[in-house]
Amino acid sequence: MTLLGLKKLILHPKTFARDYINKKFNNTPKINIPTKPKPKAKPKPKAKPKAKPKPINSNIDTVNLFTSFTHILYTGENNYALNHLDLWIPYFLEAKIEFIIITRHVNAFNKVLEKYPLLNIVFLKSEKDVQDLIKKMTFLRACFYPSNTGPNLHLLKQTHLKHVFVGHGDSDKSASAHKYFRVYDENWVAGEAHIDRFRNEGFDFSGLKFVRVGRPNLLKILQESTQKWDERFDSKINLLYLSTWEGVYTEQNYTSVYIIDEIIDVLKDIENISLKVKLHPRVGSRDESLLETNEHLKEITQEYELDCSIYNSEKPVDELIIKSNVFICDISAVVSECLAANAPIFVYIPKDKEIKLSQSNMKFEDYTYTFSTTIELEEKLHRVIFEKDDYLQENRERAMEYILGKEETLNQRFIKELKLINSEEV
Repeated sequence: MTLLGLKKLILHPKTFARDYINKKFNNTPKINIPTKPKPKAKPKPKAKPKAKPKPINSNIDTVNLFTSFTHILYTGENNYALNHLDLWIPYFLEAKIEFIIITRHVNAFNKVLEKYPLLNIVFLKSEKDVQDLIKKMTFLRACFYPSNTGPNLHLLKQTHLKHVFVGHGDSDKSASAHKYFRVYDENWVAGEAHIDRFRNEGFDFSGLKFVRVGRPNLLKILQESTQKWDERFDSKINLLYLSTWEGVYTEQNYTSVYIIDEIIDVLKDIENISLKVKLHPRVGSRDESLLETNEHLKEITQEYELDCSIYNSEKPVDELIIKSNVFICDISAVVSECLAANAPIFVYIPKDKEIKLSQSNMKFEDYTYTFSTTIELEEKLHRVIFEKDDYLQENRERAMEYILGKEETLNQRFIKELKLINSEEV
């Protein structure tokens, strides 16, 4: 017995006896059976990543090359391609010529195809795609460009074609007349005003031919706007507000959207008024604070209980103009479009700002009621609308011919020129 055991016997006999018996008769070693660890859940197999669709470079193979295409309607635009093409597609169709639409962005291609599923539309990503397609179309005569974009250069290299700029509007903005236009063979313009913009810029454009074709999309407006403006629509004021956007550069920022609250404050007090609003589709492109303008307009016009309809970029502007008899615009191509309705136009000219324009021989103040503040706007609205003093009416009618090419529009000169290309010698 150990010393420790003897001490335990003397001091704690009962405990010693109990431990002795347990040890003597229950001496089977205790076996600790380890518990099996729970099997770890097998990790779920990772879902195989979906194969990314192979990017499309072009869909040249879908083009029916048995069609004798003579004309190309071309756009290098992305988000605004459809807006530009909408202006011309109906008249290419009306001319009954064989034409193909070339787009350079998948997004643009999908949008155009969705709206015009029966037309010949192709997407070409690279310059090589452009070259490959042109080689396969031996009847081509001319290509038409609604806007100036970088990818235009890929087609402009095809020197055997006639290259025609048709644009997507007519305005005094600085982008309307500059040296880049010399890359084209012809510039098809509405009226003499556009040609004067080039003359007044002072550079050599002798290699560029101008063809006056009017504005085919304004034909219906001209035909239906013969009644005096204040006698239309049961003498109700149908006012159309058309803004421009902020422009690519600060010097091209002519938009009145920044003072839209003040403009609405003036209009809310006019009795018997119906307001229609269509902002430029690019509003907010450079200044994101303007992106919520439409929602803001809904709130304030409802607050004032003003009869107001707000339209998105898909609504053709000519459909709104034909239903209006007073206009508020910014410096943009819509001013000339509103001219077709032969009704008062109020144009916002930003104050304390140098405005660079490609000026024709008629200034805005010659045929529109310009304003830089809403106080000016209110005074001129009162004089023209309520006092019936439309003192620029005669000038406005002269501007319709000078800027729009009224005679060429009524004679459908654009369609005749499209057809004429087919009879020219190659």
